[in-house]
Amino acid sequence: MEKGRTKCPSCNKEIILDLPDKISKFEVICPNCGNKFFIQCTSDDIKSKDECLWIEHGEPRKTILSCLKPKTKKPKIAGILLIYVLIIGIITALFSEAFIISSLNIASSAGITGSVKIKVNDLSNNSIENANIKINGINGSTNKDGIFSIDNVKLGIHTVEISKQGYKNHTIKKLVTPIFNFETIVILGEGEGHEEKVEYESLACSMVLIIFLVFTLLAALACLKRKHLDIALFGSFISIFTFGFFFIGSIISIIAFVLIFKSLEEFENGKKGKFF
Repeated sequence: MEKGRTKCPSCNKEIILDLPDKISKFEVICPNCGNKFFIQCTSDDIKSKDECLWIEHGEPRKTILSCLKPKTKKPKIAGILLIYVLIIGIITALFSEAFIISSLNIASSAGITGSVKIKVNDLSNNSIENANIKINGINGSTNKDGIFSIDNVKLGIHTVEISKQGYKNHTIKKLVTPIFNFETIVILGEGEGHEEKVEYESLACSMVLIIFLVFTLLAALACLKRKHLDIALFGSFISIFTFGFFFIGSIISIIAFVLIFKSLEEFENGKKGKFF
């Protein structure tokens, strides 16, 4: 059998057929308009208006064609779940301190802890060695680089007291989470007395959460459109860290991520083929 193509002289529709070997002429009925015409399978000139040239596809070969797996509801469900995460995240961002503290209290009850790292400098940005640090009833001091670090700290917002002879005492509020415990830099001014107490600022935490929610939104749209698999996977993974009240956002995000992972080939850029 030879595989090739031709065009109907009446409606100009392209037709692909398999013809027997060593045949010079073949009658074809157009599936589009019903017109009957003949295919000229040799290199001779066309003898009438009812004859058309036959263009072979070439030697028989295996061809892998890209196709999509039969659609299921998994990507759509994942998209809807991520929209719920987005809504929960927006509420969390508006009331970040209350939601974060309640979530961290639950995590602490499960035995999850965090770490604290503080760097103490003077007004000239020089490191202060042996500065006294007090956090959560634990006393410590900075090393030669002016750094104090401690692990296995209870999650939540803690009061940190920093003092050093010849410098004003400093008090800050430190948020301790299981992740993203960045180094906090404290500047001690020379003299006696106390610096103004620095309260925990929830705005920075809300801004980080909003950035995560942007990726959550992109992932939800990718799932609903079944496009951009990489964005869907990355965004759903990032949305796990939006937490939400009692970690509801994280739980829903994990479910969405699993659904996306189980429907990889249903996305437009999924890869699957079969042999012909």
